[in-house]
Amino acid sequence: MSGQFSSFSLRNIEGSYFWSLEETQAASWVPLISDMFTTDQPYEIYKWLGSAPSMSTWRGERVRSGLGDYELSVISDKFDSTLAFDVDDVRRDKTGQIVRRVSEMGQKAATLPQRLFTTLLEANGTSYDGAAFFADAHNTGTVDNNLTYNAATAAAPTSAEMSSAILEAIQGMYGFLDDTGDPCNEFATNFMVMVPTNMWQPLVAALKDVFTSAGVSNTLQSAAGMGLTITPVVNPRLASTTQMYTFRTDAPVKMGIWQEESLPGGEAFKTLGIDSDNAFWREEVAFGAKRIAQAALGRYELACLTTFN
Repeated sequence: MSGQFSSFSLRNIEGSYFWSLEETQAASWVPLISDMFTTDQPYEIYKWLGSAPSMSTWRGERVRSGLGDYELSVISDKFDSTLAFDVDDVRRDKTGQIVRRVSEMGQKAATLPQRLFTTLLEANGTSYDGAAFFADAHNTGTVDNNLTYNAATAAAPTSAEMSSAILEAIQGMYGFLDDTGDPCNEFATNFMVMVPTNMWQPLVAALKDVFTSAGVSNTLQSAAGMGLTITPVVNPRLASTTQMYTFRTDAPVKMGIWQEESLPGGEAFKTLGIDSDNAFWREEVAFGAKRIAQAALGRYELACLTTFN
């Protein structure tokens, strides 16, 4: 680039996109609850073999135990976003607005995992065992990860009600049993609690306040003092105003799967610049971003839905 377009560097534009993409991804809650996999094909089949058998008393010879064979197929989708600008608008842009719009495009691309996982959580589709992901009972193990909590006002729980609901969710997860009858979350200490925007204030109060009301201690604070770590997340994408999600974040295999195809820079972000045929024939420059990816819900025993009513 030279002359009046010297500040409109394609390298600068591309760098702005990837910087925003990486900075926004670093702040995402998705890696806390999902294993991140890179793929080079349209779909992947993820297999896990159920739970290992418990030890039993020796009875003269070893007891051979089979393993349940479960699998989850994840098919990637192609996602894109494109911005186009008139060549004259580019020439007149003295405040860097176009670069800023491309930077925002990087931010939007980075939030794709949050959008897809939020849609899956609220859809509550079928899990690998054939039941709903959040269900009162599952077909493997002993798991009830679909809870209700009676609050005075469902969409506006008090800090005391929020504190109690969180403790009930975690307590319930401690009681989940796998298909061999062993606890699924026996050694869990790290959790993430996700709420819609209307529950952000009571969530923060439940996690930070020493007292939930005059003279009433916050039991959740005592749990934190015993080594429990809870990460609060507000998710503006959640449509329901009466539901809260609790996830275990320290399991060796996490609740969700984020699958993404690794693209070279020239495929992940493309430009039709000032010197392109597009600029000559259409008086237009364009910038396009692409991701080939998919989200999936896997281990329901690491997640719990609480509905306030």
